[in-house]
Amino acid sequence: MRRNEIYSEKEAFEKKAKRKEKVMTMKRKFFKKGMLFGALVAVAAGAFVFGGRKDADAATRKCYTISSGNTTVYSNSCLSSRYGTIFGSDELTVQDVTGRYCRVTYPVSRGTKTGYIPTGAILTGTTGNDYRARGRVTTYKRPGGASYGYIDANDTVKVLGTYGSYTQVKYPVSGGYKYAFITTSNANAYIYSQQQTVTVAPAANNNTDLGSPVPSGCRFNRKTYDNGWYGFHDINIGVSTATPVYAIADGTVTYKQAYRLLSGVCKLTSYGNFIEFRSSNGVYNAKYCHLNRFVGNSYLYIQSYNTRQVSGSEGTLSCGTKYVRKGEIIGYIGQTGNASGVHLHFELRKNGTRIDPTSVISGLY
Repeated sequence: MRRNEIYSEKEAFEKKAKRKEKVMTMKRKFFKKGMLFGALVAVAAGAFVFGGRKDADAATRKCYTISSGNTTVYSNSCLSSRYGTIFGSDELTVQDVTGRYCRVTYPVSRGTKTGYIPTGAILTGTTGNDYRARGRVTTYKRPGGASYGYIDANDTVKVLGTYGSYTQVKYPVSGGYKYAFITTSNANAYIYSQQQTVTVAPAANNNTDLGSPVPSGCRFNRKTYDNGWYGFHDINIGVSTATPVYAIADGTVTYKQAYRLLSGVCKLTSYGNFIEFRSSNGVYNAKYCHLNRFVGNSYLYIQSYNTRQVSGSEGTLSCGTKYVRKGEIIGYIGQTGNASGVHLHFELRKNGTRIDPTSVISGLY
């Protein structure tokens, strides 16, 4: 009798253990399903939070900043709250692209971070035409930078824009895409069709004869004392917001916006919308300030009406760069930033030293 009781207890124990194992197996299955469901919900939520509309290759687009220097990262798409720094040696993963900002993931000491940077820091444009490559082409991280790989024959290449003697492209690689640069000569030879070419303004042989930055009839009002330098800098006679400004020589223009965050809103301050010009021979540099708008490869992060007459700024936004010819319209005079009226604040430097513009530009007085 005792033996039967022992077997009965053993049988009951084994049945109980089997029931427990069955329950644990079911729990594990439900847990895995729950994890999968949670992951799907998280993905859906992430798509909703960050705008929902994402390219299929958004997580696999790699690139470097156009500049080899440091780039400020922001925690918001307004680009007003500093978040960190991207170094020139950092490879980025591009998560989202708009005409104003890009959301990127970049390396830090303990992993990665995701933040916002101006689109112009990595892209010359956000759209372009697709072409079929006719041969292998070496790509570069940035204009004049290190090799970044190559485009193979028959790859589909999207051309985004030009930067000096380089052309920026988006091309396929294993697991995604890269944004990179190729020489414009190679773009003409291997990317565009035989009938299509892209020309870049060549360096002028002689930029000693400068053109006027404004139309005939526009004048400086008076000589002014500006930061220890006595001379001209404000053109405010015969101007309006419809008055264009011109490149004084062949060279490069960079479109910028000086801003502050005031009452939670990004406002143009200091120079407001301004252009930095560099002549192709490297002799002259100029600033065109308080502009109403730009002309060329540019876009406004902050609209011109969001302006405040305040000196100084928290930072500047780069709105694009373009090669220009002497006499080309590059913007329009305005009243953005620390400006009490419509005028052009024009500064000119020769070999790094600030000079009186009327001493080298004929007809300007």
